[in-house]
Amino acid sequence: MRHARVLFAGPGARRALTAGHDGAVELVSGRRAYLRLGTSGWVLLTDPGAPFGPLSLAVDGLERLELRPGAPAGVAAGRLVLENQVVSFERTRSRGAPAIRVAAEPPAIEAAAAAAQALLPPPSPRIRPGLIALLAGRVAGAVRLLAGVGDGLTPAGDDVLAGYATARLALAAPVALSGAAAGRSTGLGLAYLRCAERGEIADAAARLLAAICRGSAADAVAALPPLRAWGSSSGMALAWGINAGVRNTSRRPRADNRDELSVAGGT
Repeated sequence: MRHARVLFAGPGARRALTAGHDGAVELVSGRRAYLRLGTSGWVLLTDPGAPFGPLSLAVDGLERLELRPGAPAGVAAGRLVLENQVVSFERTRSRGAPAIRVAAEPPAIEAAAAAAQALLPPPSPRIRPGLIALLAGRVAGAVRLLAGVGDGLTPAGDDVLAGYATARLALAAPVALSGAAAGRSTGLGLAYLRCAERGEIADAAARLLAAICRGSAADAVAALPPLRAWGSSSGMALAWGINAGVRNTSRRPRADNRDELSVAGGT
């Protein structure tokens, strides 16, 4: 029997690890594997040095495990059981959401967001209409346009909504999106969105948002390369959502041509 141990657990993963929940390995990508537990719980098994997010379980000995889509998974007696493999929770440490504090005036926050946005790749044509809706304050319409849409495991539209929700919460203007997104978002995308509504987001995305909230354009730009490593498209989609949330909250949104041009990848 193969054994491994969880070193660190993200807050969303902690909530999903409820004793008695059964599920399966849903997605395997390189040295990462997403597991579904119960009706709506998700966890991400990763190496200890991999980028960390709210659903992450950093596993010591992950390389010893055989992970295949469809393999049964379950939680019992303080451990995660994957077929004939055991992942122990003994001495697991929790990693909460990074603290994000607003420490700048709106003009500085907008300037930091604009500095990061100028270096983002343009969103795909499928994502662009939803971003424009977010910037215009049409949140319900944006959910319809973005939830479950785009490429990636999450997919990208769900990541945009997660970034937007976290930014709104950080700027004391929280918005609930997961209820409207249910049935449209993928199960994994919805799990990340529910975390985002609690202020729980990938560490690399949290660093970008924290830099923007400090009004530091240099730190916001420096946060982008690590964020690119968060999934194939998720990192940049989170950045677009964060930018839309900051702009929608720090000033009155406009749906004019200037906003549409900036959404297309630069002003």
